Amino acid sequence: MATFVCRVQFLDDTDPFNSTNFPEPTRPPLYSFREDIPLINQLAGVHRLLKAPHKVGLTG
Repeated sequence: MATFVCRVQFLDDTDPFNSTNFPEPTRPPLYSFREDIPLINQLAGVHRLLKAPHKVGLTG
């Protein structure tokens, strides 16, 4: 089971002139991505770790 460890962070770009609603973390936490699991299946774990204010979903 190979992993790829990196720092993860979200960017609240719903209103670029207002940064007080959901301030981004000052020090992004580490997350270990598993190389044998598709990335789309790991995004919910990243979302929980970050406590991101927005719903997980694709735009388009």
